[in-house]
Amino acid sequence: MKKRHIVAAIFAGLCLSSLAQAEYIIKFSHVVSPHTPKGQAAQFFADQVNERLAGRVRVEVFPNSQLYNDNKVMEAMRLSKGKTGIIAAPSLSKFVKFSRQLQIFDLPFLFDDINDVHQLVDSPLMQTMTNPLERKGLKALGVWDNGMKVFSIKGDRPLRNTPADFKGKKFRIQSSNVHAAMIKSLGGIPQKLPFKEVYTALGQGVVDGQENAWSNLYSKKFFEVQDWITVSGHSYLGYLLVVSAGFWNRLPADIRAELEVIIKESTQKARQYAAEADAGDRKRIAMAGKARIIELTAEERESWRAATRKVEKEFEKQIGKSLLKQVHQLLGH
Repeated sequence: MKKRHIVAAIFAGLCLSSLAQAEYIIKFSHVVSPHTPKGQAAQFFADQVNERLAGRVRVEVFPNSQLYNDNKVMEAMRLSKGKTGIIAAPSLSKFVKFSRQLQIFDLPFLFDDINDVHQLVDSPLMQTMTNPLERKGLKALGVWDNGMKVFSIKGDRPLRNTPADFKGKKFRIQSSNVHAAMIKSLGGIPQKLPFKEVYTALGQGVVDGQENAWSNLYSKKFFEVQDWITVSGHSYLGYLLVVSAGFWNRLPADIRAELEVIIKESTQKARQYAAEADAGDRKRIAMAGKARIIELTAEERESWRAATRKVEKEFEKQIGKSLLKQVHQLLGH
């Protein structure tokens, strides 16, 4: 009897060990606060996967650059092996080196509002723009919203007139040549800086201003070291959800299918969280009474659009004339 029990215990232990070894682990690395739209959507994704694929897939979330920053995460992702993979959602601008077509999301005043963005990312054109990533070992899974960008600045007057209010002012931008060209066209001086350095750079006067979505202004407290925020809505801040293509292809087909469903649900949640942050974080910043919020008139916004129109022409060949034409047709331009 004792021998049978011992054999049974060993067999049970081996089964449990086999189950443990069969579990896939996904490490979700991102650079923002858990309370931002991306942070909330990442946690929603993790909760759904851990519940619906329990014992088969486990997701661990690492916010605030705890695991990697956006530059290092893509290299780590491509080098990942075995049953542990990395998912990340860097800003779309980070992927331009893999697909120049994605520069389309950095173009100023291409989108009238967030609905225009959704129309594009939900269309087959999005697949066309992300296909080149697979040659670099990355699989695009979806686009998550943060929101339309606004400008902020420290100084005695807000950003209203171009180039007068921009002249001689330094603005932090993401690592995007399109953003740099936009700042120059408005009359300012672009400065590429990592996201985690922005608050300090603003506080110490390394840069005078920056552009971002409301949730980042609030969660990282940029409004505390800025005097003015101009509601420009000049471009989109979104994130491309990516994973190692090798890891994704190693997953069993049924797991991939369920993950695709959860990703679609998480994308809708990201849109909901971003919309809530746009309204809620803007209100919280206004109530803090530290930075004044300025609305552009229709005429002022049109002058900004006119000043930056040459940016699209400058990057037309890199993005592709045919793609630009299709996007303008899609958006009814």
